[in-house]
Parts: sequence; C-alpha cells; structure tokens
Amino acid sequence: MSEKDQIGDIRKKILQDPKALLDDREVMRALIAAGDTDIPANIIDLKTVVLKRLEGRVEEMEGQNSTIISAAYKNIATTFKVHSAILEALEPKVFPDFLDFLRSKWAVTLNIDVARLCLEAPSIPLDDMPALQREFGPSVVFLQEGEINHYVTLGKDSEPRPVTLRQIRKGSANIYGNIAPKLRSEALMKLDLGTGNSPGLLLLGSKNPDQFLPKMGADLLIFYGSVFEKIMQRWLFND
Repeated sequence: MSEKDQIGDIRKKILQDPKALLDDREVMRALIAAGDTDIPANIIDLKTVVLKRLEGRVEEMEGQNSTIISAAYKNIATTFKVHSAILEALEPKVFPDFLDFLRSKWAVTLNIDVARLCLEAPSIPLDDMPALQREFGPSVVFLQEGEINHYVTLGKDSEPRPVTLRQIRKGSANIYGNIAPKLRSEALMKLDLGTGNSPGLLLLGSKNPDQFLPKMGADLLIFYGSVFEKIMQRWLFND
C-alpha cells in the first residue's frame, strides 16, 4: 500500500469515528506538537500552555473520581459486612449458643482481630467473678461499677459518646487478653441496657493503626451498637 493510500485509509477512519481520535491523548499530543514546529523560539505559545494545564486538570479529576468510586465500593462492602454480622448475632436461639457465637464467630463476622463485650456487674462478689468469667468465656469481660465510663473517657470527667474511635499504643490486657500488645486502634460502642441496669460496652480491636480513626464516620457502628443493645436486653433481662 502506497503512502497516499495509507493516508487515505487513516482519513477515512478519522471521519468514521472522530471521537476515538479525540480520546487518544498521545495522538492529540503529537498533533499539537506538529503544529508548534513553525513557532519562533522567542514567542510563547499560550495555546500549548493552556492545553497542558487542562490536561493536568483532567488527570486530577479522573484521579478524584477513581478515589470516590473506590470509597463507595468500600462503604458498600462495609455495610454488607455489618448487616451480615447482625444477622449472625440474631441467629442463636438459646443463650449457650449465643455465648458460643461470641467465643468463636463474633470477630470473624466483623472481619476484625478481636471483639469484646464488657458488662458492669457491681452486685456480683469479687470471689464469684472467676467462675462467672469461665462460664461466659473470654469474649465477655465483667467490670466493676464505673469502669466502662473510665475506660472510654480515659479517666476524664465527661460523658462518653455513643461511639469512640481511637488509635492506641496497645490494648488493655484485662479486656483483650494475650492479643492486647499487638493492637493499635479500637472502636468503642457504649450500650444502654435499659432503665436500672448497668451499661455495657462493645469493643473492636485491630492491629491496623488506621482501622479506627477519630475522623472516620461512625453511622454504621452506631447502628450496630443499637441493635446489639436490643440483643443483650433480650438475653440478659427478658428471659
């Protein structure tokens, strides 16, 4: 095929689908550069400057769109995970099965390193605590009156928020057990277990320091905590 025929073929393809040419950045750069060859060196080509800036802006916007889409997919996946975890928590029909769920499946359903449920038990003698702890398993931790607020607020005289997200140097050994030194962030959800009852606390611990940060949204965790409140009220006080 002669050069003239090749040019004619290219012209035909461009006329058939000009948008494909406009969408090809490398081709457009080459065409712009070809048009700049006759410009004297002492003249500033504003057209080229503007086009380069526009190209940079387009690339920046495409990057932002990719970030937004990625975040949206992540939010959908997280929402699905929390909803699935709630359904798993509602599945047990008898209390021993619920305790077994807390021991063996709870952290797995949330895709987290460790999960704990803290309950204040001021009316239970300290001598009876070890037996009670063995019965409920390591995922349930019994504390004395006022210890939940003290833990959430780090000892400050303030009312705990429904959900607290924070980075930590390590977890509390009394709550998390052997995994405590490896934890770097945690989510705390205070539970209202009904009028006249001591509060509860859900704790999710992670080895990832960026898993739970104060600036993150907490709507899903607030929802999860409110559902767990009802679950605990059913098991502990309404049987």
